[in-house]
Amino acid sequence: MSLNLDPRQRAMLMEMGVRVWQPLAPDAPPPQAVDAIEKVAASADAQSAGRSFEPQVEKPAAPDAPAGPTAAALAPATPGVPATTAVPAVSRQPAQARGAGVSAVVGSGSAASASALPAAAPPSWHLGEVQALYAETTRPGGGRWLVLAETPASALERPVFDGEAGRLLANMLRAARLHQAEAVLHAPLVRRAAAATMQALQAELQRLIERARPDVVLVMGRLAAQALLESADPLGRLRGQVHALHGARLIVTYDAPYLLRVQADKPKAWDDLCLAMSLAAGAGAAH
Repeated sequence: MSLNLDPRQRAMLMEMGVRVWQPLAPDAPPPQAVDAIEKVAASADAQSAGRSFEPQVEKPAAPDAPAGPTAAALAPATPGVPATTAVPAVSRQPAQARGAGVSAVVGSGSAASASALPAAAPPSWHLGEVQALYAETTRPGGGRWLVLAETPASALERPVFDGEAGRLLANMLRAARLHQAEAVLHAPLVRRAAAATMQALQAELQRLIERARPDVVLVMGRLAAQALLESADPLGRLRGQVHALHGARLIVTYDAPYLLRVQADKPKAWDDLCLAMSLAAGAGAAH
């Protein structure tokens, strides 16, 4: 079977670098016409070589469009030279689609690992050693106080009024005239990551309050106040009002280490102490 190519088709194939080797058909053009076609193609190649190079951006083929003929398929077979091995086509799948499978696997693995991890136990609070303050200066009728101060575990071995924070605490309590009260008990509240429960702490506090019978419970420290009152409200909402704890009246305020960092809140702490003093004075007069 032979192809009947007109001179225009032959010129296009020759310009593409494809030479058609086939016997001439009876109606094929004479050799002179073929020579003329080859000269036209050579002239076109020379003109193309003289043009300046302008990079052209190849438009990506549509995903479902069939691939066109490769250069190896258009080039004439050369005797003695093995055919070029076909290279598998590169997938044109979008990057989002390729990454979706990976992220799905990673995400499912992460979720499985997270679900396998045990939930972290919430930190618990412990009541430190209860100490009597100002035992040599207290007087009857001055009110009974229980001071629960948020304290780091590293400060448990030091005296109550030790260090800069301790000196500030001493100044605050003396300014509130606790050194002239009837009884002042101080107990540190320590936050630890132990297995103790809040029920155990509340039971211990209940026994302490029943034994000491304080007129005022002063809780110093945001985290300690939130734990004892079982509230997530910020200290700004908890302070300035009277709370109840196992039958005793409770006032919350800032702890001394915080006031060393944020001295602008010292007037607010003084307001809280004045509120507690008014409760203690009223209770002392009623004794």
